[in-house]
Amino acid sequence: MSGLFITVLDMSLTASYVILFVIIVRLILKKAPKVISYALWGVVAFRLIIPFSFESMFSLMPRNTNSVPIPRDIIYQQSPQVNSGMEAVDSFVSQSLPAPTVGDIVNPSQIFVELGTYLWVFGIIALLVYSLVSVFRLKRQL
Repeated sequence: MSGLFITVLDMSLTASYVILFVIIVRLILKKAPKVISYALWGVVAFRLIIPFSFESMFSLMPRNTNSVPIPRDIIYQQSPQVNSGMEAVDSFVSQSLPAPTVGDIVNPSQIFVELGTYLWVFGIIALLVYSLVSVFRLKRQL
């Protein structure tokens, strides 16, 4: 469940970049027809709905799939390490990461991810219950 939460969080962050880009473009194109504005917001909707990304060399955030300097499971490691291929950078970044102490059982960021996952699931359930209650009230009123 935590993997799904991290994936959704990652997609939401990339969608926020797209939203900021659309807002800036809309400010530049104030006098443009409304169809262009709708098309721009359609790109945002597409990014939020579709669970995968298309990448090109013109992407705002291109991803190099050949190297993984920061592993996806870094929050679950007892002593997190970064392997970018440059030893000076790796040692500096790895030293700045929180070091485990004798009493630590889990990485502190793992706790935050688990709490975020439970909060996210609770929010989904609360919105689902609210939606169902609203539909039943509307159906009763009609």
